[in-house]
Amino acid sequence: MSFGPGWPSVRRRAATRPWAGAVVAALRDGFARWHGTPVPGPERESAWTHHYFCDADGAALRYDRACPERHVCTGCGKVYAGEPWDGAWRAKTHDALAAQAQRAALLLHLAPDPRPAAELDQDPRPAAGRDPDPRPAAGRDPDPRPAAGRDRDLRPAAGRDLGLRQAAGLDPGLRPDAELDRILSAYARDYLAYTPHGQAAGTGRVQPQSLDEAVWAVGLLRAARWAGDALAPRTRQAVDGMAAAVADLLRPQVGAVHNIHCWLLAALAECAVRLGDADLLAWCRDGEHGAEAQVRHGFHPEGLWYEINPHYHYYALAALLSYVEATGPSGLSEDSAARLSRAIAAPPLLAYADGRLPAYGDGWPDCFTGDFAPQAEAAWTLLPTARPDLTPYYRHPRPAPLRLWYGAQLPEHTAPLTHRPSVAALVFGPDDLPGEPAQVSGQPGVDGAGVAGAPHPGSDGARAPSPGSSGATGSFLWRGPGIALLRSPAVRLVLRAGPDAGWHDHRDKLAVDVQTVTGWSSLDLGTSGYGADFTAWMRSPAAHNIVTVGARPQPAHTGRILDWSPRHVTAESAWDGHVLRRTITVHDHGWTDVLTVTLAHPDEIEWAFHGDGTFTVTGPADDQARTPDDTAADQARTPDDTATTSQHAWLTALRTLPTPADRHLHGTWAFPGAPHLTLTIPQGFTARTATAPGNPNGRPLGLLLVHGHATTARFRATFTGPPAPTHSSTSRVSTT
Repeated sequence: MSFGPGWPSVRRRAATRPWAGAVVAALRDGFARWHGTPVPGPERESAWTHHYFCDADGAALRYDRACPERHVCTGCGKVYAGEPWDGAWRAKTHDALAAQAQRAALLLHLAPDPRPAAELDQDPRPAAGRDPDPRPAAGRDPDPRPAAGRDRDLRPAAGRDLGLRQAAGLDPGLRPDAELDRILSAYARDYLAYTPHGQAAGTGRVQPQSLDEAVWAVGLLRAARWAGDALAPRTRQAVDGMAAAVADLLRPQVGAVHNIHCWLLAALAECAVRLGDADLLAWCRDGEHGAEAQVRHGFHPEGLWYEINPHYHYYALAALLSYVEATGPSGLSEDSAARLSRAIAAPPLLAYADGRLPAYGDGWPDCFTGDFAPQAEAAWTLLPTARPDLTPYYRHPRPAPLRLWYGAQLPEHTAPLTHRPSVAALVFGPDDLPGEPAQVSGQPGVDGAGVAGAPHPGSDGARAPSPGSSGATGSFLWRGPGIALLRSPAVRLVLRAGPDAGWHDHRDKLAVDVQTVTGWSSLDLGTSGYGADFTAWMRSPAAHNIVTVGARPQPAHTGRILDWSPRHVTAESAWDGHVLRRTITVHDHGWTDVLTVTLAHPDEIEWAFHGDGTFTVTGPADDQARTPDDTAADQARTPDDTATTSQHAWLTALRTLPTPADRHLHGTWAFPGAPHLTLTIPQGFTARTATAPGNPNGRPLGLLLVHGHATTARFRATFTGPPAPTHSSTSRVSTT
């Protein structure tokens, strides 16, 4: 029942491809750095890692293996001590040890092959078309050996030992087999001594909830599966006992279509193949909330996970690929495999010009398409009947530490790698990227960027390229998640109006996010650690480009796309008798945005829009230009009144703007390339500016807020950009 990588192919890749050799060197470096890390025992519980963020600015705390009782903010330097931060440090250490176990298991297989490199690279097929899995794509397998015995290193044990101790480049005292045995034995021996406890997402033992327990268990059990017979018999037996206990803990907690439950299934699949439990394996696949149901009901037909934001999309995808890695190709139907392949193809279509992905809802704000290349690399082998295109993940190469692909947030300290920096690329990916010349040892490296993606299945869309799109396709509409992306020569703009996305939804129907060809942007802010006070700001209505009714967040509801064309979209959001309708049209020099509000009864209405830089009025703005009703409204409501509401608590430099006599406010954001805005202010409404923290690109964030009390309101905004640059760099705009 056990499936594993094709180790001879992995060794050949490591010996013949410079990028793969760099991955192996980083593996050795990471193994040496983490070697001997003590296993936190069962005496003290772990805690939610979302506590490991600063309340003041939302930045992560710095994990230091040597400082279990002192935790420093990476942003402002504030120091935290005691619980829950100590417990979160222990949770991160457990994850780091699972990562170390995987490094050790890999290094067991990576002793250099004694044959010359030229003999290892004799495949006559073009490099881009090579298949590291010798089995036919349709899954028919001529190999008569049991699956558990395939692709093992058949060299004599003495030769393997010599390679591990000397030829692999490790210090003789750093034995991968001994390190793996140390980690697995400690956890297997004490597993039932860890006290069950939980926060936010079920119950764990070693970890603070079922989700973290599952991710940690996947890492350890994958390492044991990869190691195979290299484990001592007593260790194998102890790991079997731990797998049984993990299954007993996690199986009763599976009960929904959700990224958490995808990880529970991945861990249970590892337990099932470890124990030879065919019934549990079948339940993991075909149960009410099994893997088939997760794929079928969790992903929209266009390929996007129902929680919408890219972080949780790839998190769920990593879990399901981990499940497939444990079960083999038979773990999913061909239809589900095809949908997972679409899930690889979908998010890059939403990316900004530099590859940044929008942080919708509770998405991490600073993530790029290339950060998720490991999932695409793994899918290349794990989905042999529906292999995804890898090129979108390498259009914007960014040096990065070596990534252990399976989805946990792991502390890594390896030197940045410049090309395909993941274990998944080494173990599951092709020798060379499609369209990339073979990078055989002794040849110079080649940049693999630049191949445009194919049209996305299941979407309505025009495919005309546009400046600034950096290889992305043109406008499209995804009806499932309710996402409309519009492109013109001036702007890339997304409006969202789909179903509620559950707990991670920010209740921001009709929100828009923007990037202009000049590089100015209005980004979704995403979120910070859920235990940090800063997250209250990032989830508030004022942090989104929407209209707020009654100074309250929207309730959970579904918006509607009413009309769409490649340069136009109209969408509606309605609840409790209130109806909001937004129409956006992009054109060659900018876009127009008309938002109408019709309420069931009079209430507070606030229109908000933010962007890079502080907002500055550019038209007539003296008191003589104000209308009498505006002056009276401002006298009755001081600027500080708005700041007292919870959604404005994080705003600074809040200032009331004079209203021009014609009620047409003119202004722009103080940042190069910012568009010029003309906004019609409804009668009786007042405009204010403010600044706020949390812009994902690190730039100042300026807000324009228009507030009033009414039953109906109409906001018409025209954004006109400066002329687009004519030089060739317009498609490589940076937002850093």
